[in-house]
Parts: sequence; structure tokens; C-alpha cells
Amino acid sequence: MHPASWIGWVLAVMVVALATTNPFYLSLLLLAVVLVAVLAPREGAGVVSFRALAVFGVVMFALSLGIAAINGNYGDHILFTLPGPRVPEWLGGLRLGGPVSAEGFAAAAIRGLAILCILFAYGVFNGAVSPHRVLRSTPAALFQASLVVTVGLTLLPSSVEDLRRVREMRALRGAPGGLRELPALVVPAIVGGLERSLRLAEAMEARGYGASPPLPARARLAAAASAPLLIAAAWLWFYEADWRIPALGLFGAALALLALWWRAASRARPVTRFEQERLPAAERAGLAVAAALAVGALGLRLTGAGAMDYNPFAGLPVPGFELLPALIAVASAWPAVLLIARPAPAPAASPEARLAPERAP
Repeated sequence: MHPASWIGWVLAVMVVALATTNPFYLSLLLLAVVLVAVLAPREGAGVVSFRALAVFGVVMFALSLGIAAINGNYGDHILFTLPGPRVPEWLGGLRLGGPVSAEGFAAAAIRGLAILCILFAYGVFNGAVSPHRVLRSTPAALFQASLVVTVGLTLLPSSVEDLRRVREMRALRGAPGGLRELPALVVPAIVGGLERSLRLAEAMEARGYGASPPLPARARLAAAASAPLLIAAAWLWFYEADWRIPALGLFGAALALLALWWRAASRARPVTRFEQERLPAAERAGLAVAAALAVGALGLRLTGAGAMDYNPFAGLPVPGFELLPALIAVASAWPAVLLIARPAPAPAASPEARLAPERAP
């Protein structure tokens, strides 16, 4: 699949995961992401990096439940009570220990499900698309940002590879294992991954990657002014119900300024490509589906329809379930359809067949 298709899918999964707190929809979304992860191609370091992200997501899910238990929480269904010190009220309601309720565990599990969906989607993207393909497919206006992202994407696979290498060397030397030896494994791996990413960045900088003339002053001013306009539009939309029409005006003005910056940045940084990777029609349709899913999830959340919002602290009710949000979560597995329908790769010829002489007709 084209890198743009994977990027659109990851962004749609992030929007859907963050737009709902309903555990039913999040569970369906997680199953859709897992289905795509099973079918997505992964080679080399991509397999190891996806496994590391999956383990990290599970750890974060367990950590979310642990923090909910340590902090204590409020609710009607008390499961158990943890001893802890009494915290002054002027610290903003911070609690250490105390009664732990089922409502608090449910809220922590919902947050953990959203984190799992996003991390699994990013792991699939990191394993299926190489950073070099991402850099080649980036528009000229975002070349500088994509250069930074490309260097950052190489950090996880290189760190995982260094971790495997350090672990093998320590095993050959007879070093003991266990949790006590974890810093001796993790620290060299992270340092090695950072050094490799820095060497890549220095090599690209030395070869002139990203070198371009400065943008005009009006383009820089437009880019700087778009941020406060977006913040003001969001503030008026969410906190001032009577000012939503001016909020839409500010949002439109911010988009116009961003379009002005995009046009100036694209003209200032001409980009040439040796080979243009085309986006097939089926994947363009997939991107349209991803955009529709993101807009639909946001629309349901803003309008309060579809039982997208679930509050477990309201007596731990049964979450609502409607067809449209469930279809949005299930339709997030649209890359699986393209991956199943793709033609199977041609089998590689054996060395004996390649070395055999051709028969005369």
C-alpha cells in the first residue's frame, strides 16, 4: 500500500479512538486494528518494532489500571481499600490510596483501550512503511517536518535491534538475566538508537537535505497567525455557545492563512523525484473512507449522538450501543480489504532453477 494510505488510516484510527469513550466501540476499533495488523506486511526490523510497541501498549494498559488503584477514586461500587497518607485538600483533590471503585477501573480501562488502539495502529504503520518511502511521498511544503519525522521513525527499530544485539552478547558472555539486569540492556540500546539517528541526521544535513531559501515574511507571518486563530476558534466553539458562528469565521481565516503558507512553502522548495509512486484508485477510495470515518466520529461526538460519550462514574451504567458508531469502528479495518485483494507475490525461483541451463527449442 502507498504510504499516504497508511498515514490516512493511522490518523482516522486516532480520531475515532479519541472521539469516543464507549468501551464497546473502542473494543470493535481494537479488533479492527488487530485484523489489519495480522494482514499487514512486516519485514526485518518492522516485525520486532511492532512486537515492542504491542508489548508497550499492554504495559501502558496495565499501568493505567495500576495508577487508578494507587490514586484511589470515587464511586458507588467499592472493590477494596488501599492504605495511604492523607493529602491536604489544597493539592487539588490528589489522593494516594483509599477506596478503589469499579467506576475508576472502568475509566482507566477505557483510557487504556484508546492507547492500545493508537499504539497498535502506529506499530502497523511503522512495520509496513519504511521511513524512506514516507520521505519520498511527502509534499514539498512539509519536507522539513517530514525529514524530522523520518529521523524519529528510525529510532524505534534501531533501538529494538540494538536491544536484541546487546541481549545476545550478554547471553554469550554468561551474564545473568532478570529485572535487575534490565538497565544494562535498555540503556545501551536507547543510546545506540539515538546515536544512529543522530548520525543519519548529520549525514542528511551534510548532503544538503532540506536546504532551501527562507520563506517570504508574509508567509511566515501567516503561519504564525494561524495558531492563535485556531486556539481562539476552539475556545469559542467549546466554551461559548453564543459565539459559535464567529468561531467558524476564525477557523476559516486560519485555514486561509495556512493555505497561503502552504503555497509559498511549496514554491520555495522545489522537489524532484526519480520515480513517482502512484496512488491506486482503490487506495484513493480508502482514503476517502478514512476521511469519512474521522468526520463521522467527530460529528457524532460534537452533536452528542450515537452514545459516543460514556461516563462510568454515573452509577456504572451499561454503555449504549448504536449501529452507526459501531459501523464506523468496524469500517476502520478497510486496509484489510485491500490487503486481502492484493495479488499474491510470485514465488521466488530456487537456486537450482536459476543455475540450470535453458533448453534449446
